[in-house]
Amino acid sequence: MRNLLIIAHEFPPSAGGGVQRISKIAQYLPQHGWQPTVLCAKPVPGRPIDDTLLDEVAGLEVVRLPARDISTAVARAYAPFKRLRSALKRSKGSGDVATVTGSYTRTAMEIPMSTRIVRRWFLDSAAIWGRQVPAEALRLHRLTPFDAILASGPPPSALLAGAAASELCGIPLIADFRDGWMTRADFRWPDDPAKDAKSRAAEQSVLDRASLAVAVSEPIAEELREFGIEDVMVVENGFDPADLPRHEPHGGPLRVGFMGRFYNVTDPSPFFDGAVIALRDEPACSDMRIDVVGPPSEIAMAMVADRGLEDVVTFHGFLPHGEALDLMAGADVGLVAIADNPGADANYTGKLFEYLGVGLPVLLVGPPNGVAAQLIRKAAAGKVAPYSDPQSVADALGEFARAKRAGEPAGSPIESAIAPFDRRAQVAVLAAAFDELVAGTGRD
Repeated sequence: MRNLLIIAHEFPPSAGGGVQRISKIAQYLPQHGWQPTVLCAKPVPGRPIDDTLLDEVAGLEVVRLPARDISTAVARAYAPFKRLRSALKRSKGSGDVATVTGSYTRTAMEIPMSTRIVRRWFLDSAAIWGRQVPAEALRLHRLTPFDAILASGPPPSALLAGAAASELCGIPLIADFRDGWMTRADFRWPDDPAKDAKSRAAEQSVLDRASLAVAVSEPIAEELREFGIEDVMVVENGFDPADLPRHEPHGGPLRVGFMGRFYNVTDPSPFFDGAVIALRDEPACSDMRIDVVGPPSEIAMAMVADRGLEDVVTFHGFLPHGEALDLMAGADVGLVAIADNPGADANYTGKLFEYLGVGLPVLLVGPPNGVAAQLIRKAAAGKVAPYSDPQSVADALGEFARAKRAGEPAGSPIESAIAPFDRRAQVAVLAAAFDELVAGTGRD
């Protein structure tokens, strides 16, 4: 049995976007001769917690360092001023969100003040946590020597921490890119060339140290190749059949489900505008219902109220993963929203794969030529509406609704097209690559 140190910022019971990928790698690696130890952060206060996810990683050694999340600390300090600003806006009769129309070339989701402050001074909100990681990794390595380190990001600080720990411990680094770095606006500073260059140099330093680079999509792999990495392994996000209910839609009106978090990358404004058009112009959509599962979003709720959709949209709040999937399995359509931001073409979003695994038809409101759209077409898994075109959203909703009223199946993903995204098969491929890497370094 070989030993692997996994460095990731979030891990169960945290319920962030990348948690499932890392927890599934940790869960299934022992079946392939690798024993993982996970070095992560303690759950960040205020972020969703799902204790049911702990069952998946029971028995694994997990070492949690203080999160020291910069954004949370700033948000707490700024909270009194935010409440005062909101009160002043209300007194002037102006809401936080206006009706969004037009080209949607810019996101309607406000970037929080805490995020803007973090961007002014740090690479990301996990920067202080990342500085603790290398010394702790060395301590763990001395207790139980590791054969390699797998560092997964975002946040980039986790990748930087992994590179530093790899050098300190003298063992190979596997860099897992769940998102782009220089192709993602969060980690670019177009108005500050010096800081932008520093971010680029940081990514280069990770890739210079890495013995193996893994990307979740081909466009992200292409980004890494531009940094001089010729051989990049592409292992997409996926789903675990053991976790998933089967698609059994309820009777009655068309039901659209969304599972996740609304923020600038998943800005839902064009979808809501399309829903307004469908309710007005598509008779089959007159009684449509929309279920949203995820952390509460004041801005998304304001968008719904601004469009008069309060009786159509139900916000269920955060639910444990299993309960959220059960709710999605009863829907007719699963919504994926990907805003037209830099790097959007490379973005699948994790929920897409779970929708496919459930057998839930998908409505993608996003880049029509991105990797998510290509997968949906290849798997015959649903419909794609360009992000900037609410009328296309309405047309797609109308087609789904008419098919349901006619008793016709809305479609189901082609099994052979989604089989490669089974988490168990993906981990087997990763383990084989890890074996080859260690054999090549002479650590056997």
